[in-house]
Amino acid sequence: SSFSLRRWSAEQHDHRERPVQSDSANGDPVSASFTAERSDPVKSAPAACAKYSPTGQFLCVMCVEIMGFVCAGVAVDAELTETDLAEELPLCCCRMETPHSGGSLSTMDQTCMAMESVDGMLSRCQRRVVKQEMMRPSNTVHLLVLCEDHRAGMVKHHCCPGCGLFCRAGTFMECRPYGSISHRFHRDCASILKDLRFCPHCGEDASGAKEVTVSMADPSPSVPRSNPGQPLPAVPTVATLPSVPTTPAVPQILRAKKTSEPQRGRDESPSSLKPKKVKYPTRQLYISAKQGELQKVIRLLVDGKDPNFLMEGHNKVTPLHAAAAEGHQEICHMLVQAGANLEMFDEEQRTPLMAACENNHLDTVKYMLRAGAAVSHKDIMGFTCLHLAAKLGHYDIVHHLLSKASKYINCQDNGGWTPITWAIEYKHKELVHLLLARGADVNIRDKEENVCLHWAALSGCDDIAQALLEARCDLNAVNVHSDSALHVAARENHLECVMLFLSRGADVNQKNKEGETALDCCVYGSKVWTALNTNKKLTDARRGRDCHGEKVLSRDISRGYEAVPITCVNGVDSEPSPDNFKYIPDSCVTSPLNIDKDITHLQHCSCTDDCSSSTCMCGQLSLRCWYDSEGRLPLDFCQREPPVLFECNHACSCWRTCRNRVVQNGLRARLQLFRTQKMGWGVRTMQDIPQGTFICEYVGEIVTDAEADKRENDSFLFTLDNKVGDAHCIDARLFGNIGRFINHLCEPNLLAVRVFTMHQDLRFPRIAFFSSRPIKAGDQIGFDYGDHYWRVKSKYFSCQCGSLKCRHSAGRR
Repeated sequence: SSFSLRRWSAEQHDHRERPVQSDSANGDPVSASFTAERSDPVKSAPAACAKYSPTGQFLCVMCVEIMGFVCAGVAVDAELTETDLAEELPLCCCRMETPHSGGSLSTMDQTCMAMESVDGMLSRCQRRVVKQEMMRPSNTVHLLVLCEDHRAGMVKHHCCPGCGLFCRAGTFMECRPYGSISHRFHRDCASILKDLRFCPHCGEDASGAKEVTVSMADPSPSVPRSNPGQPLPAVPTVATLPSVPTTPAVPQILRAKKTSEPQRGRDESPSSLKPKKVKYPTRQLYISAKQGELQKVIRLLVDGKDPNFLMEGHNKVTPLHAAAAEGHQEICHMLVQAGANLEMFDEEQRTPLMAACENNHLDTVKYMLRAGAAVSHKDIMGFTCLHLAAKLGHYDIVHHLLSKASKYINCQDNGGWTPITWAIEYKHKELVHLLLARGADVNIRDKEENVCLHWAALSGCDDIAQALLEARCDLNAVNVHSDSALHVAARENHLECVMLFLSRGADVNQKNKEGETALDCCVYGSKVWTALNTNKKLTDARRGRDCHGEKVLSRDISRGYEAVPITCVNGVDSEPSPDNFKYIPDSCVTSPLNIDKDITHLQHCSCTDDCSSSTCMCGQLSLRCWYDSEGRLPLDFCQREPPVLFECNHACSCWRTCRNRVVQNGLRARLQLFRTQKMGWGVRTMQDIPQGTFICEYVGEIVTDAEADKRENDSFLFTLDNKVGDAHCIDARLFGNIGRFINHLCEPNLLAVRVFTMHQDLRFPRIAFFSSRPIKAGDQIGFDYGDHYWRVKSKYFSCQCGSLKCRHSAGRR
């Protein structure tokens, strides 16, 4: 690689030095930094060791090199003078600080990033970090967060600018241009210009540098000393570095094994200074990463091996896949620093994070998440990291993933299974309880419309089945074969599950598509058969006393158009499931209305985050982004005059999963259509719903006010109340969704809000219902139809909401 050298005037950039703090014990400087007015690293210059020219100019270097381990030569123009050569030497920045970056991996880890080399072996400091400001010896080395001991070593110029490793023990070169100040660097990391070698710290001629060997008293360099401020005892041996016209090679400290070579003398030839290189094939990087050979991995990366190499014959995995699968966290870190892509996938579309999750390497999973790996990625089977960990019973992995990305807890794979379904299938009880505590939806249906209780019945685990029932899993839910959980448990001869379901009121007379009851599915004369037969006799005897038991008329009135099924039940009369309308998930038109859906007319955002910031254009149209991380409206949302919401659309640059997309994601609440005592059909919730939760839309046929006036039945009209252009209504009499059955409540628990999603034609907002207060499972949901409605309809009927605050009952007319 080549350096891009630039000279900047010291008068143009005012670098102000902060006071140097000293250790009270020995007076050594422990920290020092320079703060520049501009943050551009190319325009920053070291002051403590900068080499100034007579004109007041100083130099800095900008070189992007993999992990900062190689210090390459500089191409110099033949016409440059000796003064120019001196001015263009890259100098160190040991006494510079870079402000803390909130997303820095090292600051999250809270451990020192310093690496030391002793006789070719690397060790990493394990001390805790006190100051978060980052330092580095040169611009070719990555920024480091250091402990106090290594910060002091950096200020003393004890970190090699060429490779970024600390020279605390072992053999290295020492330059003393100012007598008491010692500049340490490795022989092969010296700066080279015009075949001359210079100190990479101060730019002095390296021929005067001495080769020093320092022995370490503690044989375990990776373990912190009891007194970090005390220097290591050393026994120096000195040799003179000859002036050798050679190109710097890979530092000897990166060798995989300890060197057995004797100390070089002054009379050694230049060729002897070059370490011998062994040419390894690219596949060796995969093998070494898999086997945990850190030193060899570093050497291969320095030699230019591609960290994103795909290993043929091994599912086309990368070295990062191999290291993650084996739990080699340090190798993963080295590969990531060398440019390994965290989102590379193998033949099964699995990422390195998925490999770490599957093999239960918690520390590696934590590291990769801090490094920015995505949790939401799916493989060819639709599995996410949560699916894999839940399937294999890796409790700690699941717990950590949920703490970082709980919104994927109900993500479905290609078969419609969620993580809790896999945990149930393999009887991981503790995992099931964890997922339930974190909000796993137990009524999500798979491709065959099984709910979690079906799979608990199949596995025969009554403890899990009990937990699911306590989480309000639908006991009478049926799949595409019309089998209930009781059918499945009876067929599999799981007596404990059968007894549990019967004790909870399972219908022993319910038939599947084959016309079989649970009694028909079990073995005649078995204990399961006896339990079912006894229950059937008791049920038949009770039937005469309870002639109006609630019956399931439809397992899903939406016919699969909604993400969650909407059952229809009747325990009041003999009215069948309503079939006098067409269920549609989105509003429709039966005559041309010229809705402006031109994508070029959409105002859109350019966000790269989750659209929660004040700079989001769509949020600005709505005054702010109102949704929280759970997709709910805040408690301070104005219910008297709700603002119009503009959600992100398909012209936006943000992800489809951003925070400002809720209504367009469709119905997610668990609802049920039921027969009321006095108000015909009504809608109730089957789960506890917090305030601000999106419930459903009011969907129907969009018509003009003039057309609405011509229609005889106006019971299903909802005015759009648009302020621009002609007035329009939504008529849900012939075309509609579950919203058409929502009744009036004088104490409403729903709030109607106008929302724009895929278009911004102000004449046609979508009408979305949000919960205006917490709603308990089993409560009927409703909104206020308004006084204008009752002024017309009170002539024909009165309100039957039953509230003590009812404003439109017969007694108040």
